[in-house]
Amino acid sequence: MKKISLIAIVIIAITSCKDKVAPTPEGYINPDNKKEWKLVWNDEFDYQNRDQLLKVWESSNAPTSHTICSRWEENIEVGDGTVRLVNHKENRGGQEWTSADMGTYDDFKYGYFESRYKYAAAPCTNNSFWIWTRDPRRKLEGGKPFEIDINEGHYPSEYTNNVHEWLGTMTVFKLISSDGGRQTYPEIDFSKEYHTFGVDWEEDEIVFYIDRKEFRRIKNEYCHSAAPIRLSMAIIKFRGFDEIPNEVDGSFMEVDYVRVYTRR
Repeated sequence: MKKISLIAIVIIAITSCKDKVAPTPEGYINPDNKKEWKLVWNDEFDYQNRDQLLKVWESSNAPTSHTICSRWEENIEVGDGTVRLVNHKENRGGQEWTSADMGTYDDFKYGYFESRYKYAAAPCTNNSFWIWTRDPRRKLEGGKPFEIDINEGHYPSEYTNNVHEWLGTMTVFKLISSDGGRQTYPEIDFSKEYHTFGVDWEEDEIVFYIDRKEFRRIKNEYCHSAAPIRLSMAIIKFRGFDEIPNEVDGSFMEVDYVRVYTRR
């Protein structure tokens, strides 16, 4: 009986150790802590082909007015557990370049949103992970149309986040908070290694994270409607470039996963 009791104590002790989670350092977020967070939606991009992905995500399949590229599902590549949004030098939709973007069919409201991805290894590319209420002309139950830019990354080292209020058209919006929303990391090339970009979107506050470290927080003034998640690659003629450089052709943003958590 004593031996059995001792074995039982050891098993309980081991189980207790497994259940313990190291404290999250101040200024960081740990959605892997199952006592605090619940994974409610995720896409690990383990698809066999593009058609499977397009049952979960929709492609714009259209030209754009704010970039110099049109975006099409043919520019989305799936394989080896990632999805790639690929840029090509080709005329389509009245524009000289093509790229890709995609948004979830599902809508989400509040929680911690995280994606792990690499930038396209070329200048003049906008590598975006964001939340948007779609057409700003449609009526929303939760209030105003909005956009939360979790990251609009620019090769090689720039990380940018923001919140926008859309003003009733597809081209006019108001920048709510630009102060402190941009940072360059000279020691990092975001196209060479994966990094995580996240936002804790709650009813009263929006907190941005890079590699799970808090970057900044702002008051949530009006982002109170359910909205889809978007991943977008865009080609933009940034300041200092008279022409789009050749290395943009064939470059791609590569995404490892997208995950959504809610607090328990």
